[in-house]
Amino acid sequence: MNVLLVGATGFVGRHLLRALQQAGHRVIATCREPKQPSAPGVEWRSLDLSLLAADPEHFIFPDAVDLLINAAGLLSVDAAQLSRVQDQGARALFDLAAQRGVRVLQVSALGASAQSDLPFLASKGAADDYLLGLNLNSVVLRPSLVIGEGGTSSAWLVGLSPWPLIPLLDLKAQLQPVHIDDVVGAVLTLMRRWPTESLVLPLVGPQPMRLSNVIDHLRAAQGWGPGRYVQVPLLGLGGWLGDRLGWRALNRQSIALAQRDNVADPDVLASVCGYTAAPLPARLQDWPTAAVSSQRTIRPLMLAVMVLIWLGTAAVCLGPGYDWGLRIMAEAGVQGVWAALAVIGGSLCDALLGLGLMIKRWRRQTLILQLALMAGYTLFISLILPHYWFDPYAAVAKNLVLMVATLWLFWTEPRR
Repeated sequence: MNVLLVGATGFVGRHLLRALQQAGHRVIATCREPKQPSAPGVEWRSLDLSLLAADPEHFIFPDAVDLLINAAGLLSVDAAQLSRVQDQGARALFDLAAQRGVRVLQVSALGASAQSDLPFLASKGAADDYLLGLNLNSVVLRPSLVIGEGGTSSAWLVGLSPWPLIPLLDLKAQLQPVHIDDVVGAVLTLMRRWPTESLVLPLVGPQPMRLSNVIDHLRAAQGWGPGRYVQVPLLGLGGWLGDRLGWRALNRQSIALAQRDNVADPDVLASVCGYTAAPLPARLQDWPTAAVSSQRTIRPLMLAVMVLIWLGTAAVCLGPGYDWGLRIMAEAGVQGVWAALAVIGGSLCDALLGLGLMIKRWRRQTLILQLALMAGYTLFISLILPHYWFDPYAAVAKNLVLMVATLWLFWTEPRR
């Protein structure tokens, strides 16, 4: 089958792309930025749904397509952007398919409704309604929370799983999570057993559970026992700040989603195509691992500590530790204006390193400079002031620990 897969670089899209290839389908895959061919049987094309919403000629629909799968989605608190991408852009895409009589499988979200007060669900629901109103044989697949490697929500849950006390946005709401393998399995099954009329099909796990139960399953897969949970305090303030600062994990929309039940009847999908999602624990065999979740947890903590060390050192050296810094410079034979410039200059370097670590696009370069600066400090002290190696608090020796930590942060920093 010739398949046009929109959103092929997203969480669901990446898994679908691999499965479609393995099943022998010819895939035309799209993403926002042009992509070089990387796998046999896949043709890449550029498509930005927000641009398609404004200009229907932005994308030339390929010939001889049998099925359009729209797996594009957006995690955002910007209602206008969600509407452009998930509703208006999707409508323009569906119109192109309708002009050619191409079947459409829309990957939506459980709870999607044009009347929803949440922009994410409202934009998905509006696009779903528009698709169902076209003269097409279409399927709207609405999965619950999708769990699996590479998902943004999954990464957050895995990162929370090692904590001894785990903060959650809600402790009561019920959901029926489904593994990404079951999303792929349901799509492939529907392709083989396509319904005779347009339908909305929920895709959910077999049993409702709380989010804490989901994390307990993730913990069990890593060999750990059940966790202890607490609801995040001051949710109203956190949601307000998240909306203004663009936080993806904590904002008013994510709080509202977490506090609502997200359940459906799993037999609906089974009655149409015979597919039933597996219980979540049965899918958690190779992922997550303790190494993955620990890295996800420790890395932001280590970055935060590094930022505090550099900014704190800068503040101390320019404040209460200024005279102490001058005395150290005097021990090295540097006095007067040059000593003051050395202390102030070193403090400013420390502050810049702390700020650089906070800015993602500068972080790799900052880590390299951090490593070089600490190596320089250590070498200078070793040659000029070697007695500091015998400090009972190991102030200089601790540089070696920080240098190793810096190397680890550099090696694990994602490349852009």
